[in-house]
Amino acid sequence: MKIAYCINIFPKISESFILNEIVELLEKGHDIQIFSIRKPFEKIVHEEINTYNLLKRTHYFSISNIFKVNIIKLCVFLLKNIIKDICHVRLSKKSLILDLKLAYFATIMSRIDIDLIHAHFGTIGNYGLRLKQLINKPLITSFYGIDAAIADTNTYTELFRNCKIITVLSNDMKNDLVNLGCPEDKIKIHHLGINLKKFSYSERYKDSIEKIHFLSVGRFVEKKGIMYTIKAFYYLQLEYNNIELSIIGDGEMKHEIETLINNLEIQDKVILLGSHTLGEVINEMHRSHVFLLPSITAKNGDKEGTPTVLMEAQATGIPVISTYHAGIPEVVINNKTGYLVEERDSCSLYKIMKYLVEQPELWNELGKNGRNHIKENYNISNQVDKLECIYKDMINKN
Repeated sequence: MKIAYCINIFPKISESFILNEIVELLEKGHDIQIFSIRKPFEKIVHEEINTYNLLKRTHYFSISNIFKVNIIKLCVFLLKNIIKDICHVRLSKKSLILDLKLAYFATIMSRIDIDLIHAHFGTIGNYGLRLKQLINKPLITSFYGIDAAIADTNTYTELFRNCKIITVLSNDMKNDLVNLGCPEDKIKIHHLGINLKKFSYSERYKDSIEKIHFLSVGRFVEKKGIMYTIKAFYYLQLEYNNIELSIIGDGEMKHEIETLINNLEIQDKVILLGSHTLGEVINEMHRSHVFLLPSITAKNGDKEGTPTVLMEAQATGIPVISTYHAGIPEVVINNKTGYLVEERDSCSLYKIMKYLVEQPELWNELGKNGRNHIKENYNISNQVDKLECIYKDMINKN
């Protein structure tokens, strides 16, 4: 199959879940063409970008590239977009630029004769719908969290009406979309997956002289709950000298996080490692004893989907602590693969951290359960097999 992946920014270090899917589809023999609405700005990329030469499969819009496609077809597509904007009273300089960009993408898709458009994130689904209407190809849209959480009932009205398949990551996200007006029969729960070959399993033991190492990985944004991780760790380090916390990530809350660490005077025990590649993250997971991701619903309503990093951590055999948030209870099984606490509850988080410090014999039991859970339910190969079935069904019915 020839599949057009529509993405806001590609590549993006924090969206390894989309990259995992692309790589697995390529491995299964499909032709994936990537259409990136915006150009990337990050310097760090995952190694698969180069291994699979994905930038050669990625299309970006630029004025200079217009003359490399069929100008007549591009103009026809552009005119259709402009007419649609006029009908919806939304014509502006910004909309004209988007109209041109989508017309350019549609011209390429038409030339290579793609079979299906797969839009990633609901907001991009709205763009995917415009492409679907231009080239008359089936559209599937995948929601991932924030796109479902902070929308209103008008955001996706046309998308819900015209897109045949909407995928979500969890029952929680399904409920969010139903509340936004999406017909329930259009929604399919499709889990993310990871390549288990990359994540070797290792048992965790406490050496008598070794520090107990806590690890957290996530963008420095409110919903990752990093401030609560630091506060819980602060209380714990008042009782134990042999512990440390490493945090991998970067983002808009970096200054706020650094200020909290400095105010609590724990700079010598909390290490901010910055952004890392997946390989570097895996290495840190293997040298750590407990993984933390106490996600919360942000003040603006932003929520997680099912964080890939929780799958990755459990695949390595590290026990995890997270929260009763969004789809996380489906990824982390409380009291079996790890522990869950309520959102914004640093006290409960501290108590579970303390419990695992005092009960290191539980680490391997939780770790083995976690590895098996991810192997059975979040294996990328199995998940892409299911995605292929969705694709084929949509193409056959188009």
